[in-house]
This record gives sequence, C-alpha cells and structure tokens, in this order.
Amino acid sequence: MAKAKSTTKKKTANKSGSKKVAEKKAVKKTTPKKVAKKTTAKKAATSKKTYKGEEAFLASINPYKLTKNEKYMSAKQRKHFLAILTSWKEQLEFEQDKTASKIQTNNNNFADDSDRATHEEGFALEIRTRDRERKLLSKIKESIEQLQSNDYGYCYNPYCGVEIGIRRLEARPTATLCIDCKNLQEIEEKQKYG
Repeated sequence: MAKAKSTTKKKTANKSGSKKVAEKKAVKKTTPKKVAKKTTAKKAATSKKTYKGEEAFLASINPYKLTKNEKYMSAKQRKHFLAILTSWKEQLEFEQDKTASKIQTNNNNFADDSDRATHEEGFALEIRTRDRERKLLSKIKESIEQLQSNDYGYCYNPYCGVEIGIRRLEARPTATLCIDCKNLQEIEEKQKYG
C-alpha cells in the first residue's frame, strides 16, 4: 500500500512538474516574438535614415494619383512634392552629418603606406560624393522655396513657362525646365562642348 501511494504521488508530481515545464516553455515561446517585433521596429527606424543614392530614392517615390479634372499644382500636389523634397533633404543632411562625424573621429594610424593610401582614397571618394550631394541640397532648398511661392512646376525658360508635368517632377523633383526646353539645352551644350 505504501508503494502504491508513493507511485501515485510521483505520478501527480510528474504531472504537475510537466505542467510547470509546459508553462515555462509557453512563456519562453511568447517572449522571443515580442523581442523580434522590437528588433524589426528598430531596423525599420534605422532604414529610414540610410540613404542608398539618388536613383534608389527617386525609385522609392510613390506616384501621385491624379484625379479627373484636377488643377495642375493644386494644394494636394504641392503637399505631395513638399513631402518628397523634405524627405530627400533630411536624408542628404543626415548623410552629410554622418560623413563629417566620421572624418572628425577618424584617427587611424596605419603602419603600411598602401593601407593609408587606400583609406585616404576612400575618404576622397566619399567627400566627392558629399560635395555633389551638397550641390543637390541647394537645388532641393530652391525647389522648396519655389513651392512656397507657387512657382514650382512651371518651366523657367522666359519664352516658355509651360507646365513641367507631374511625372517629370516625380522623376526629377528639382527640375526647372520642361522636357522640350531641356532637350534644346542639351543639344546646345553638345554643339558648344562636343
């Protein structure tokens, strides 16, 4: 009889023990899901700040959905282009700041001259890229000013002044000439400079 009681106690202890183990496993299973959600949220937040180049940014623009009988450069369209330009500006400024801090904190001492030359060549390439982006930043700021003064979206050629077009502006938000005037300008440049 004593053996029967001890075996039933062991069975109930095993059952309660297995319940505790199952509860612990259930707790462990839910915890990684919460952690995974946090890490994906962090990745999404940091991916907004990475700038992969002009082509990648322009490809990521969501096209504007035109409605029938919508006036050109309406408030809704201006808001769309303002969002594009400010996002582009913020990303470029972030990259500028990142490069500046990288150059300031760099104090590598290389034992080999070829390693130092490779490192400096990488810096020179990055500085050239940032200089090009700095010029683009000034164009973006001009475009934002044009948007605020309601001059954005129209050809700057004094003899033309037509609408540049929504799709052309999405392809090149800093465009100041319509496609015809731009083609003429490129032909003139080829004739002058070859």
